[in-house]
Amino acid sequence: MKQKIEKDEIAWLDFSEPETSDLLFLKEEFHLNKSVLAQLPVPIKRPKIEEFGGYLFLVLHFPVFNEETRQTVPTELDFIITPSNIITLHHEPIPALEKFFDECLNQEISREEHFKSTGYLLFCVLDKLIDSCLPMLDHIYENIEKIEDKIFLGHEKEMLAESAIVKRDIIDFRRTIKPQRSALEILAKKVNRFFGQDLDFVTQEVLGSNIRVWNILENHKELIESIEATNESLLSYKTNNIVKVLTLLSFITFPLSLIASIFAMNTSFNYSMIRNPYAFWVVIGGMGLVTLVMLVYFKKKKWL
Repeated sequence: MKQKIEKDEIAWLDFSEPETSDLLFLKEEFHLNKSVLAQLPVPIKRPKIEEFGGYLFLVLHFPVFNEETRQTVPTELDFIITPSNIITLHHEPIPALEKFFDECLNQEISREEHFKSTGYLLFCVLDKLIDSCLPMLDHIYENIEKIEDKIFLGHEKEMLAESAIVKRDIIDFRRTIKPQRSALEILAKKVNRFFGQDLDFVTQEVLGSNIRVWNILENHKELIESIEATNESLLSYKTNNIVKVLTLLSFITFPLSLIASIFAMNTSFNYSMIRNPYAFWVVIGGMGLVTLVMLVYFKKKKWL
């Protein structure tokens, strides 16, 4: 689906789930390179920026939280940037992008604020998308706090799975955010020359937002790892207590079982022990010998 916003000779075209007809339109209207057209329909796993004669081709990924799977999914967003046009293409919904586009489409004051120039609009879009990560990071922090509270309420086992889900979210976030920085830094170096104006003030804002998100991610990573280590310590402590009780029970019952077994032996009906007055002591000696051999074996293996 294609949508368009125009103001003061600046246009923003957004293609959601672009089809072949959309790609043909872009080819004819903007004379895109064949390599760019070949890349638009297929997923690109890493950020990239390429400069052609009259436009920039930029690929970035932004995290989108899936409530059904409880997973943060890196979602690709492609940009084609000309001196007077910004074209965005995405195959999956990106709520922050859709919200900002609708805001600019329906509110004149928003167009006045953001459509100052093509370069300025580009970095406004990027800033909105990066800032949209902050509420998701707040949600992750809330989950970390819930896990911490439940661990100290005695729900250590249940929190193992919850900790794994939060760690997966953080990993997916890191995989999305970290590679962005190099592409954004390259873009920041190109834009002043490409657009012919000083955009350092807005590029630094976007780079600062990216760094801020990364620092929060690092903090969340350290928090969940510390909480997970605490959870494992509590589980180990409980397991050790259970083993201690079982060992005590074994210590109490083993001698009783051994004595009962020894005195329950009937050597008088054993063919090899018939008429041997020392049959009972022969069996005891054999048991002692086996015990001694096992002790020597364990010592040799350094199990004791």
